[in-house]
Amino acid sequence: MRLKLFDENNNKANGITVFVFTVVFCFIGAHLRMPQALSLFWPVNALIAAIIVRFPYLHNARIYLISYLAMIFYDMVFSGWAAMSVTINFANIIFIFVVANILIKRNKSDYGFSRPAKALQIFPACLLAALASASWGSLAQEAGEGGNFLTVWSDWVSEQFSTGVLLLPFLLTLPASIKLKLKPYRLKNLLPAAALVGSVAVAAIIGGGGSLSFPLPALIWCAIAYPIHITSLITLITGVTEIILVVSGVMNIQGSDEFLPLSHLVSARLGIATLAISPLIVAVSMDAILQLNKQLSLRANYDFLTRLLSRSGLYEQLRLRDDQPQSRPQSAGVMLIDIDYFKAINDSFGHDSGDAVLEEMAQRMRNVVDDRGLVCRFGGEEFVVVFFDRDRIALFQLAEQVRQAIVMRKFDLQGNSVGVTVSIGIASQPILEHSCVETVNALISEADKRLYHSKRNGRNQTSPRVERELEDVI
Repeated sequence: MRLKLFDENNNKANGITVFVFTVVFCFIGAHLRMPQALSLFWPVNALIAAIIVRFPYLHNARIYLISYLAMIFYDMVFSGWAAMSVTINFANIIFIFVVANILIKRNKSDYGFSRPAKALQIFPACLLAALASASWGSLAQEAGEGGNFLTVWSDWVSEQFSTGVLLLPFLLTLPASIKLKLKPYRLKNLLPAAALVGSVAVAAIIGGGGSLSFPLPALIWCAIAYPIHITSLITLITGVTEIILVVSGVMNIQGSDEFLPLSHLVSARLGIATLAISPLIVAVSMDAILQLNKQLSLRANYDFLTRLLSRSGLYEQLRLRDDQPQSRPQSAGVMLIDIDYFKAINDSFGHDSGDAVLEEMAQRMRNVVDDRGLVCRFGGEEFVVVFFDRDRIALFQLAEQVRQAIVMRKFDLQGNSVGVTVSIGIASQPILEHSCVETVNALISEADKRLYHSKRNGRNQTSPRVERELEDVI
């Protein structure tokens, strides 16, 4: 499911969307307001910053002005603020600008926050933005309402920093498109989440300053077990839950039954924000390892030059079929294809031309075989094509189609039109002992003998498993 919120070529629609988002999330933040002036959470800053980072073309003065005016509009219409709204909301714009400016500059060439180095940038970006925003906001608030500057400043820093660190990783790692698939989860897949719920409950029961860190092992377990955007969402929910438990007095980090003063909320926020970075880094590290393994597997299973299956890739495909007994084929057929006089091509035109022939050969074979079989560069100028559940006559006909696709159109080598031919050996038989791997191994050995027969008899021909079969087919 993909919802397109912004369009680089539609500035008017982009501005309206940013304005609406800002007003809606100002409303949400305002309804989380504490008895004092600040909210328990203020999500609009992190949200607008994430939008600008994900859509860098929104990083312009017009969008910042629209967001700023939306904040003022909300406060004047719904909060009854006047001049104070103009000064205080500028602190929110400072936070958005600092975060967006840092993260966009660091990720101009390759956007993405699913790598450890990039994910770590979120933490200092939020800290610097919170410090800058708090400095302006506390001065504006002190001028408008009075109060102790240090107390107001610490409230601002903790609120902006904790909300940013908890919310931004989720917003920046959320996939652009989400496929909704309902599939049954095994009990072991739910264990990390269950452990997290249990650790939060234990933290609330035991209390004390150390209780905030109780969920950390479970969060790291979640980071190992779940995708990065799910881990970021779980971390966000956990952090929000702990802050709510602290401020409501359910989780008493003083270790006594007294209601928690707001000054301790600052400490709780900062502690939770610091803890939140640990599972994020574990998650992105796991994601990086998985991506690296996929790349290594891709390199091992595919030939770089022809983009066909490599030998190891072919056997991996065969093993996958062996692992699925319900869909295992009944028989297999193999073509072993060798380019005639390939050494002469390299000697006459150079190895670059030889590579060009291999690439073009691969493309022509793919065009003939399509999805009916597995095409593999077996080594050097030798190729293997594996088919399943096709009789010997059909196998021979397919081999002839491949041979004709090579012969009928000449190759352009350094401005010269050069004819290239291939010799093919084929073999087929039922699947041995329910093993595609063993069967194909045996067939390749047999097809190699038939390939030698084609070479010995003048090349540019297909030899079936036994000579009389050729007569039957023809």
